[in-house]
Amino acid sequence: MPGVLKNIDYQDPFTRYKGQKIIDNIKKFKHGLEYSIDLAIDIYYSLYLPFPRILEPSALPIGAEKHYEIIKTLLVDEEAKALRHYTVADSFASVAIGTLFLINLSEEMDKSNINQQSSGEGKSQGAAKREQSEENQGEGSLSQDLNNVIKNAIRKTLDKAETIKEVESLVYGQRAGIGHTLNLDDDVSTVLRLVRNTDIKNILALLAKILDIKAFAKRKRVRYQRGEIEGYFMGFDVERIVPTELAYPSIYLYAKISEGNILLYDKILYMSLGPIYVLLDKSGSMDGNKILWAKATALALFMKSRIERRPYYIRFFDSEPYDLIKVKSGAKPSEVMKLIEYIAMVRNGGGTDISKAIITACNDILRNEVVRDVSDIIIITDGEDRIAKSLVRKSLQHAKAKLISVMVMGENDDLKQISSKYLKVVKLTEKDAISVIESTGHE
Repeated sequence: MPGVLKNIDYQDPFTRYKGQKIIDNIKKFKHGLEYSIDLAIDIYYSLYLPFPRILEPSALPIGAEKHYEIIKTLLVDEEAKALRHYTVADSFASVAIGTLFLINLSEEMDKSNINQQSSGEGKSQGAAKREQSEENQGEGSLSQDLNNVIKNAIRKTLDKAETIKEVESLVYGQRAGIGHTLNLDDDVSTVLRLVRNTDIKNILALLAKILDIKAFAKRKRVRYQRGEIEGYFMGFDVERIVPTELAYPSIYLYAKISEGNILLYDKILYMSLGPIYVLLDKSGSMDGNKILWAKATALALFMKSRIERRPYYIRFFDSEPYDLIKVKSGAKPSEVMKLIEYIAMVRNGGGTDISKAIITACNDILRNEVVRDVSDIIIITDGEDRIAKSLVRKSLQHAKAKLISVMVMGENDDLKQISSKYLKVVKLTEKDAISVIESTGHE
């Protein structure tokens, strides 16, 4: 079915690539669901372009009436306009939200017994009869049923759009002035699977309440002659002299040097820190808001690790430690998506063994890192489990790790005795999360 937007070359390889991306992602969710590539292209550019223009009704190709009405509604509906706030000039969001819209459109058509193929592929006998009925009401008009279906699909898509953008921002990082060359286009299906999980919306809502995480980031640094230029200062180290100082007459320059009064580059070398390692209790008692708060705090710590350029590890545990997820600094979007999906999908249940979890974390640090500075192990738990204090202390010393314990509505005297910092969380607020974030890092 030909497209209905103006100034779009539907045979251009790049244009078809974007439409095919949407088609391929739809097939990952619903086998057998077919939409024409030209409809997918029109959906993409209706969302991506700042001012998409649609053909006049008189210029429509034969059989494109329903295709036309879908795109027209997407351009004029008020909720669709709100949807486009998330997608304009954003390729990933346009593909992801376009895919979600067509999936929702298919589901709404199924509920209303409207044949979805009439929106972009061939016509069934029932669809042909429906079109004939609509023609009796006026050529090119759209039945009220289909109009409601399109608007319902838009409304359902809008409900998830903000979560999609928040996941995108979390994956890319939120540092002003830092661009990225990688994108999430190959992870659209993962993102859509994630945003359909109700937990992720609640986790991101808690995360959004935390103040600017950059304000709590700390990077250890020292002055170094061959480091990064960060500013200027007055001194006598001629190796860092600012070239403009050489314009002075020699005798005046020598006087300034002797007085330690020449303008120098302030050069900084950032020191490498060990990983931020989160141990997150998923035992049966960590239910409801406890586990949601703990997951949001774990993601906040991940955001901090990216700013500080530190590796990030996380393990869930109950009576046994679960799989380790490791994200190195500068990780690809697919690696970050794996982390977010892992955090969102884990459900609580089981007993608690804190000693085994901490010792496992220490072994992970020794096995996976050349430890050049102290690592932070943050354990988030509500457990009252007894701890093998002597063995845990030795493991922490061997790994050069600092243990920060976060007790969620609980108390553990053994853990308090072996921790560098011991934090009690009672109200599960953003202030509690901020206190955990501030506790990591070294001056």
